Amino acid sequence: MLRRMRMYLSGLAFFAIFALTFAPSAFASDQPVQLISANIYTYKYGYVAFSGSVEVSNLSYQKNVTIHYNPGDGHWYDTSASYQGPTDSSHEKWNFEVSTSSVNNTNPQLANAQYIQFAIKYEVGGQTYWDNNNGQNYSVSRNNMSSTILGKPNVLRASDYLYQNTFSGDVFVKNLDYTKTVKIVYTTDNWNTTKEGYASYYQSVNADDSVQDWHFSFNNIDSSISQIKYAISYTVKGQTYWDNNYGNNYTVSR
Repeated sequence: MLRRMRMYLSGLAFFAIFALTFAPSAFASDQPVQLISANIYTYKYGYVAFSGSVEVSNLSYQKNVTIHYNPGDGHWYDTSASYQGPTDSSHEKWNFEVSTSSVNNTNPQLANAQYIQFAIKYEVGGQTYWDNNNGQNYSVSRNNMSSTILGKPNVLRASDYLYQNTFSGDVFVKNLDYTKTVKIVYTTDNWNTTKEGYASYYQSVNADDSVQDWHFSFNNIDSSISQIKYAISYTVKGQTYWDNNYGNNYTVSR
């Protein structure tokens, strides 16, 4: 991870600060499988989507990651997650998605789902591991057309945009305390120089306000800039958490 950070740190003192604060972004649990995030999204014409991401320890090449879910109809269903890539030298990210539409009637069990309970099953090396939220299962429910939960991370990039002279986006954070700061550290010249800006509270994204959406927008981007790289810091209760895309930082292009 340190060699990733050296790409955009312009001075020794600045480097020392970021080396310390980025360390918590490493996998901090011995749990072999752990939810990253999940959401339920609904739209007109009967469209419902249930999707998310999972992190697993890379214990063997052959493995299966399965989402075991109940959409509220009294039955449990399974959907397989697919490999996305490494998160560090010993862990991987896997994504899953189940969707339905009244147009093609796929996965009709989701059509009327008001909430979904689920757990994650990880099969590897002849062993089966579960992340079931400490025996309570995870759940997402419809709230203003969508709902998002965070598992392992306390901060996660939601979206980004680079259009004309504006760099903007949204960040999901766990609501760990009323007072918090969400900061974007970015570069327009491949980390030769860095800039900072702050996000502001936009809305809650689930019914219990456990996850919030914070929005940022910087309107001083020169039209000649074709690409921006950035990372996100979240400071709450005296602790700073980072989402730096597993040491790779995020990139947004025109």
